[in-house]
Amino acid sequence: MIVFIPVFMYAIFLDDLLRYSLDSQEAALSTVWDFTVQDYTKDLKKAPAKAPVGGSTMIQKQARLMFCDHESGKDRPKEFVTVSSSDPDGDDTVNYKDCADTDHHKAIVAHQCWINPKAKQVTCEAAETGKGNLGVPIHNEYMKKYTTGGIIKCSARLIVENYLLPETLFPQFSEVDKLAKERWHGQGKTIHDNANQGTNDNAYYIKEQGLAILTDTWALTTPADTRPGDKSGEFYERIANIYQNPINIGYPMAALSSATFFSRALSDNLLSPTLLAAMDRNIGGLQADNPLKPNLAIAPQKGAAPTEEITVAGSPTKFFNTEWQDWDKNRTKDSYNKRGSNYMGCKQAEKC
Repeated sequence: MIVFIPVFMYAIFLDDLLRYSLDSQEAALSTVWDFTVQDYTKDLKKAPAKAPVGGSTMIQKQARLMFCDHESGKDRPKEFVTVSSSDPDGDDTVNYKDCADTDHHKAIVAHQCWINPKAKQVTCEAAETGKGNLGVPIHNEYMKKYTTGGIIKCSARLIVENYLLPETLFPQFSEVDKLAKERWHGQGKTIHDNANQGTNDNAYYIKEQGLAILTDTWALTTPADTRPGDKSGEFYERIANIYQNPINIGYPMAALSSATFFSRALSDNLLSPTLLAAMDRNIGGLQADNPLKPNLAIAPQKGAAPTEEITVAGSPTKFFNTEWQDWDKNRTKDSYNKRGSNYMGCKQAEKC
């Protein structure tokens, strides 16, 4: 009995400690992946100041609400009661069932808690922008304008308090002063009062769990669908940012050369002033290309060959808008046909 009872009780307690460690790990490691699907063409949406305290982004706020009871398996968002419109920055934890209910406080063996000065509810730091910087000026300019992503770090740490093991057991047969840290059961205080008073001497601190990822997507947030002659849209603006950037040494040279060329063409009566004026706008159906502005065309491919129709010498003519065919091995065309409508050619997502 001297051996069996302590071993049995310790086995139950250590099983809880292991499970709580995994809960802490889940909160930190799963939350960071929620940052990979955000729109980094704009700043991340901020959470209301009081919902909950410390939640700087909506992602972190929602993660804290979900893990309010330390696990995601029993998240109950459908029971969430909207905060009163008179207090839009109110504390959501008052109404969110995972936080308001105390069913997760009924621990027999051990109790885990975020509420402790040394504990750490899931926390995600602001993105460290500039990561992945290549040190190329034109690359840096583009990066600053079109992405707010970077290194995202999330971490969490739980405190666990003993509610089962006696601090001493059969001391007359053992040289160990304490079998376990303080037993908090039956002290007449609430679970959270106990958790607040927990220290490294009388409670168990789970090792802080954390994960960092680089999420600096430059992905377009709208379909790249630009018709010949269009000079607007997200895709066009990104191309123009590179093409017309003064840091791009070729652009100032092109601007100087084109000005000289057009000046001489006009003075030698080789170019009509009307045609020159039509470079930036349509005049009587006449519109000319401006060499200082990029010209591009791209359209989502919908089953057929990717083509654009452009008027050449008065006749509508179709051109491939990607390297669809090279009349050698046609790798792009063959890859598309083999992939079909499946992402990366994966016909069964569960098996890829």
